[in-house]
Amino acid sequence: MDQTIDSSVTQRLAREVATTPAASIPAAALDAMKRLFIDHIGITYMGHAFCGQALHDYARDVGGRPDAVLIGSGARVSAELAAGVNAQVCRNTDFEETGPAQHTGPLNIHTAFAMAQRTGASGREMLAASALGYVLNSRFHFARRTDNTAPQHRIVSAAIAARLNGFDTEKTARAMSLALEIPLRPHAFPLDAKAPKAKRISPLGMQPLFHARAGVQAVVMIEHGFESVGDELDNNVGDYDIAALTDPATPWGAIAEHMELKPWVCSRGAQCAMQALDELVKQHGIDARAIKAIRLRLSKMYLRPHQWDPAPDNYWQAIYSTQWAASMVLQQIPPGPKWVVADRLADPFARKLAAMVEITEDEESTRAYVELRRLDCRGSVEIDVGGKTLSASCTNRNTWGAGGKPMTDAMIADKFLEATSLSMAPSRARELLAALQSIEDVADVRTIAALL
Repeated sequence: MDQTIDSSVTQRLAREVATTPAASIPAAALDAMKRLFIDHIGITYMGHAFCGQALHDYARDVGGRPDAVLIGSGARVSAELAAGVNAQVCRNTDFEETGPAQHTGPLNIHTAFAMAQRTGASGREMLAASALGYVLNSRFHFARRTDNTAPQHRIVSAAIAARLNGFDTEKTARAMSLALEIPLRPHAFPLDAKAPKAKRISPLGMQPLFHARAGVQAVVMIEHGFESVGDELDNNVGDYDIAALTDPATPWGAIAEHMELKPWVCSRGAQCAMQALDELVKQHGIDARAIKAIRLRLSKMYLRPHQWDPAPDNYWQAIYSTQWAASMVLQQIPPGPKWVVADRLADPFARKLAAMVEITEDEESTRAYVELRRLDCRGSVEIDVGGKTLSASCTNRNTWGAGGKPMTDAMIADKFLEATSLSMAPSRARELLAALQSIEDVADVRTIAALL
């Protein structure tokens, strides 16, 4: 056993995760995590319908203790596998929450849900662990001094899993340290890096599978007595602003300020442009067939593959294509599976409209992106229709789903029902939604898992 220093960074974060009473977490924070949970269960069904079968077959093959359910097939596998596979299937929709450090909602929710099933935790305790993980992830993101976000994801997964496994401070620190030692490639996407190749989509974004598994794996290894140091993060302190990491000015502000759910199927940074387009269509009653030109101004991110694709040919290309999202919004097609089914992708008019979308750089938005001020990124749009040009703009901060403009309960419900429409009858979807809306009152999360 190593002699860890109680005042170490790892120990301080572990103590916070292990000892913060659920009752001390603001009701608004828990409610936001519940909304995130509902949202991500729904879109995981969508992901399974389009791209989840191979991952489910893999998970059933590997097996393990039947701790937790695979959403979409109902198979039961180990908590480690369920956390990773469900997180990845959810991520593979580009319809998920992004928040600080990009695409961490799936890892957070599915690590918590899988471990809550393994341990028989209550809905409230599951939401508390998710809230602590969300705040910890946000602090890592804004405290980091490098482009690499990979280490924090597996640390956060381990923290959530350790909390739900009932670990004390020492065991939580050891689990977080062990997760950090599991070798996974760096994850960084600076805008000055070499642009990715066009159409190179399928290997994209596999971090949730491996990071969620790494976090749960570390906790289960510690549970079975594996020896590990308890201060591994302290060996990497140069990568972070320690004061920002350990002493946040507003402990729960990250949930209120930085949670970013998505009303539309596309990158979060382009959602502002989709909202501006949507508002123009509704305000002016625009008939998409009368449109002569479409112009968007966004950060430099959206001039690069895979976000820039005026002619997507399959599901993977369509979920990331900014032009395809604009085409769908202009036609007022409900976001979700209807955007990416084969018949839609083959529709000549939808393809013609996507090909019309011109994207240019908004330099201020690019600066905001690079400086981690992504809520300040802006989408400006122009539509030439009926002999005149209509224009609008919106920032990420003022886009539906942002912390300052949360999606309404009705919007969350509509998104859930749309996302699950290929997986279950409307009556069953509404029944499941009603159960999820009361998750905080559930004594054992396994009763909810049984409905899946």
